Amino acid sequence: MKMTRKAVLFSTAVVLFSGCGESPSEEVSVIETIEELPTVPDSVARWIDWAEESGDGLWEENSHRFVLEKPVVYGGQEIPPFFNVEGFDFKGDTLFVSDPADQSLAAVSLTSGLQIWKAGEQGEGPGHFNGICEIAAGPSRIAVCDMGNSRVTLLNYSGQFLGNIPVQCPFDVMWKGDTLFVLSLAESKPLNMYNEDGEFLDSCGELPEELDLLAYANRHLHGVVTPDGNVLVISRFVGGIWKIDPATGATELFSEISLPQGEMVNDLASGSFMVLCRDVFIGPDGMVNVILPVFTEEGGNLFDGGEMQQTTAIHRYNWDGDYLDSWVIDGTVGVVLMHNDQLYSADRYADGVVIGHHVTGLDRSIPVDADESRSQS
Repeated sequence: MKMTRKAVLFSTAVVLFSGCGESPSEEVSVIETIEELPTVPDSVARWIDWAEESGDGLWEENSHRFVLEKPVVYGGQEIPPFFNVEGFDFKGDTLFVSDPADQSLAAVSLTSGLQIWKAGEQGEGPGHFNGICEIAAGPSRIAVCDMGNSRVTLLNYSGQFLGNIPVQCPFDVMWKGDTLFVLSLAESKPLNMYNEDGEFLDSCGELPEELDLLAYANRHLHGVVTPDGNVLVISRFVGGIWKIDPATGATELFSEISLPQGEMVNDLASGSFMVLCRDVFIGPDGMVNVILPVFTEEGGNLFDGGEMQQTTAIHRYNWDGDYLDSWVIDGTVGVVLMHNDQLYSADRYADGVVIGHHVTGLDRSIPVDADESRSQS
C-alpha cells in the first residue's frame, strides 16, 4: 500500500486553539504545538493568530484537546479501489467513495481495505454519472448526487441501480431516517425532501438571496443533520451557518462566519475562487465543525516556495452557534466524518485517499452516537 505524507499523523496531538484572544497557556505553547504538526510553522502560526483574535471564545484554558492515532489509509495503491475522493460515507464496516476520476461509486471493506464492488461510469444512462459528487448512506439506499445529469441516483447496498430523482444541481444529500434531504438552489426552496423510493414529499427553507446568484456553482452548499433533526447549511461563497427546521420550514442564522479575506476583485477575494467554507460536520466531541479553505489571513493560498502547505484549519461551534476555537489537521482536507468513534478525512487535491484515525484523550461535551448521527447526515 502506498503511504502518503498524511500517514505521518500517528500520535499527532490535535490542539483546539481558543478564540478568546489570550495567549496559549505555558503548558502548551504555540511553538510547541506547531512543532508537533507535520507542516510549515509559519503558515499554521498565522491561522492560530487569526483564530485567537476572531471571536469571543468561551474557553480561557488550553485543556481541550484530542489525539489522532494509528492512521489507516484506504486507497493509494498501485491499482486502487478508487482514484480520487469527492465524497464518502459508511454503512457498518463498509466505506463508500464517490470517485470523479472514473465517475463511479466504490464500496470498500474497512477491515481489509479491498474493493467489494464498483458501480457506475461516465454517461447519461441509468446508473451512469456525469459529475458525481456528494453521497449519503441511508437505511436501505445510497443517494448519490450527479451534478452533470441534474439528478440524484439511488443504489442498493449491492451497487444495483434503483432509480433517479430529477434535481437541478444537487449540492448535497443527507438522510434522516428513511427521509432523504437534498440541497439545491435551483428549486423553489433549498431543502427538498423525498422518501426512500425517491417520491417527492416537500420542500422548505429560506436562504439569503445572494446565494441564488450561484445556484449552479459547483460545491456551493453543504449540510449536516443535527441530533435534534434540524439541518445546518453552509455556503462556499457567503459566510454563515443557517439552520432549517424540516418540520416547520423555519430558517434562522445559526452563526456568522467571518474568515480572513484579501482584496475583493469582481466580488471575489484575491487568491482563489473558493473564498469560504468547504464542509460542515459533527466533530469528535459532538460539536459543530466547519472546514475552512486553505487561505492565509491576506486572502491567498497557503504557499511556501510555490508549494501549497498540507494543513487545513477547522472552526468549532457549540449548539448555540457560538464560536469556540479552531484546530488544524494535516492535508488539504475537504471532507471529515465520524464513524464508530473514528475520525475519517479525505483530501480532494492530493493522492485520492481516505484516512481513518483513532481518537483518544477526548472528553465529549455532547454524547452523539456516531453511526446514528451520520446515518442522518
